Amino acid sequence: MDDFGTRTICKGGTNASSPAHELTFALGGVIVASENVDAVAGNVKAFCEKWDVPSLHGNKIRSGKGKFGFLKTDEKRRATFFSELDQLVLDDRLIAHACVICRPGYRDRYLEKYPDSTRWAMSKTAFDISVERAAKLAMRDGRKLDVVYERTGEKEDKLLERYFADLKAAGMGFCAENSRRYGPLTGAQFMDHLNVIWSDGKGNPLLQLADLVVHPVSQITSGKQNRAYNQLVERKMLLDFKHEDEAVGVKYSCYDGEYGAWNGPQKHTRDPEGSPEAVGVKPDPVAVP
Repeated sequence: MDDFGTRTICKGGTNASSPAHELTFALGGVIVASENVDAVAGNVKAFCEKWDVPSLHGNKIRSGKGKFGFLKTDEKRRATFFSELDQLVLDDRLIAHACVICRPGYRDRYLEKYPDSTRWAMSKTAFDISVERAAKLAMRDGRKLDVVYERTGEKEDKLLERYFADLKAAGMGFCAENSRRYGPLTGAQFMDHLNVIWSDGKGNPLLQLADLVVHPVSQITSGKQNRAYNQLVERKMLLDFKHEDEAVGVKYSCYDGEYGAWNGPQKHTRDPEGSPEAVGVKPDPVAVP
């Protein structure tokens, strides 16, 4: 699990035309069956060794920084690199998943309703939805879910681990009436199907893949065509295509009105408007309303 964008509640200046990393916050990445972890990780390590790069960092790849400088100067090597990178990421053993939240949409929907910010824990909303939908996949297949996230800071890391513990103790924190149609898991079900959570660094090969996947799944909200996202859809790698329940898939939250102009009618692009997104917990201590 990796993040995209800014996890704090946005200020008034953020709007539908803001860059994707300001418009959107997401938590997500890849789901991998345990029997495939070693093989997938080995492919990432082999790729990095071949190209003499320490790790696959999406921002550095896109900007051609550091060890990826050749991507700006050598067109032939660039074409080969991206062709082989596509083969690495477009692996049928990977399932792409995330909860993607529109920051200004979240602000607009809940500012008046909850002016004291008591239900503004946007990072908990993203975490709970993302983990619950992955847990439903695990439950269907008789498995348990481990969550590995990229460490970012002591406060942020403690929050994610607290959110994980909260799910196992009490289940989802959404309004029961509004969320009934989604069939939320109970605390007992989370206890049965959530295993452990831990943090790791960029050296983790699966976290490198999570970084490469969560970016296009989130960036698509800018309204611009995204080749990587289109490839994930064409290969049916999104969680939406892996579960028979229509409520189990990538969640796009609070993209109402002008914020949702990028949306098409496909099942894999959004949940219904009015779905519950605010979790009833204390304000996120790292958030700035």
